[in-house]
Amino acid sequence: MKEKTKKVLLWLLDLIINIGIIFVLVLVIQKWIIAPFDVSGASMCDTLNLINNECHNGYGEKIIINEAVYLFNEPERGDIVVFKVPNSEEKYFIKRIIGLPGETVEIKAGEVYVTPKDSKEKIKIKEDYLNATNQGNTKTYYSGFSVFKVPKNQYFVMGDNRNSSTDSRSCFKSDIALSCKDHPEEAFVDRKEIRGKTWVVWWPLKNIRIVNHMNYPELNSESLAEK
Repeated sequence: MKEKTKKVLLWLLDLIINIGIIFVLVLVIQKWIIAPFDVSGASMCDTLNLINNECHNGYGEKIIINEAVYLFNEPERGDIVVFKVPNSEEKYFIKRIIGLPGETVEIKAGEVYVTPKDSKEKIKIKEDYLNATNQGNTKTYYSGFSVFKVPKNQYFVMGDNRNSSTDSRSCFKSDIALSCKDHPEEAFVDRKEIRGKTWVVWWPLKNIRIVNHMNYPELNSESLAEK
């Protein structure tokens, strides 16, 4: 009888240890490697939340973000990232990185221009990922506030659905009374607040795909050197 009890206790101990290991692994994976998120709203349409050929305003696609990639690399232009901003409490945003630290981003006549760090040349970026409604139609939210000088360790971001996105242009505020012009420092995302890079859409099943991130050849160092 004692032998049987001993075996049961050993089995329970082994089970508890295995459950503990699995629990720790899940925590480690979610904290530093990958994490699931629900995409809410149409700010990244058509890239995300385009369901049945319509921009979905509520919760729609489910994604997995890669958190480990930024443990060893810096965020790049074109990355679609999940992040927090000050005073957003527990709310996460998902947008595309447009301006890097030290650069100047300007919105003019519906187009987006970037002046690279240590350069005086303003370059119009090509945004083929924007749908027909948003192509050449990037607006500023506040009159006269169209030039953004990106500070060190910070990033300028926008949604792909420019007409329906609360982003760096408005300091992530949807209320026009909360003027971004009074606090331009709030237009940027701090490096430490970026949680990860969008990796996979896994729901709905018919929408499963690897998320493509853009490259901007007109801003590559080789292209700039040729000019």
